[in-house]
Amino acid sequence: MAIPTLEELKNVTVERLTCVPEEKDVNVAIEQLAAAHPQLAPVLLIRPSRKGDVAVIDFVGSIDGVEFPGGSGQDYPLELGSNSFIPGFEEQLENRNIGDVVNVRVPFPEDYHAKELAGKKAVFRCTIKALKQKKPAVLDDQFAKQFGVENMADLRKAITEGIQENMNEAAFEKARHELMEKMADQFPMEAPADIVKSEVEILCSHDPELSEEEATKIATRRAQQGVLLVQLANEHGITLTDEEMTEALKLELQKYGPQAPQILQAYKSNPQLLHMFRAAEMEKKTFKWLLEQVTVVEKPVSSEEFAKIMSEVGM
Repeated sequence: MAIPTLEELKNVTVERLTCVPEEKDVNVAIEQLAAAHPQLAPVLLIRPSRKGDVAVIDFVGSIDGVEFPGGSGQDYPLELGSNSFIPGFEEQLENRNIGDVVNVRVPFPEDYHAKELAGKKAVFRCTIKALKQKKPAVLDDQFAKQFGVENMADLRKAITEGIQENMNEAAFEKARHELMEKMADQFPMEAPADIVKSEVEILCSHDPELSEEEATKIATRRAQQGVLLVQLANEHGITLTDEEMTEALKLELQKYGPQAPQILQAYKSNPQLLHMFRAAEMEKKTFKWLLEQVTVVEKPVSSEEFAKIMSEVGM
């Protein structure tokens, strides 16, 4: 089918939700933040450690008497019962006193991510240096400074902006899905067989229970939508500059925090991965252009309505 004209695009209507965070949304977010960052206060009573305590420990791990890389630490705050260390480790530090030196004997799980340690028996020499308890965080300016702002007012502002950004992104994705479904219905394109086949393989690998028939249906639809966007980009001279690509990659890497260097290296060493990222960004830019051509009807909703709608559409 022919590429839709600008006039035809104007006749396509799509709804886009608009929503502004309410005070209660910000309050809930701050409560969640406080629960995730409790204060640690020293255990004042002279008593042994117990589940729920945070034991501050030094530890040195060894296998057959030989220390191994990554097996030691100092002043490590370990919450007993959190299961953040390998199974069986934390239980051996319960009912202990400050100053105790404990030889924790545990096997690494067979499926441990470090293959050279998987299934091996280790001994961790642990020194308990302090015992602390979690206390509810005091929501003051000192608490706010943990998150790079000066006071609670700035923290509330930052959280409000973050919620707004998440709402905008969710509304954008909903509009994108609905608009592309309409476009595929009104302006069907031929789906290249090789792209459909590749997409089916990806879908089935991610969901083994998905039938080949259903996977083919989904893959064909996606391929038709992709072809339409490519055709529109070619027709209207939409391109992705190197500067835009660099900025997009920079924003993507920010999501990974301290792991960003490893992710960047993965992109650099895998041209196909970088090509896929560029294609996704190109598709995103083309869709934004498309959204400017069609008729967008904005629908203001409350935060409760917004959450309900997003839940119903699986977002």
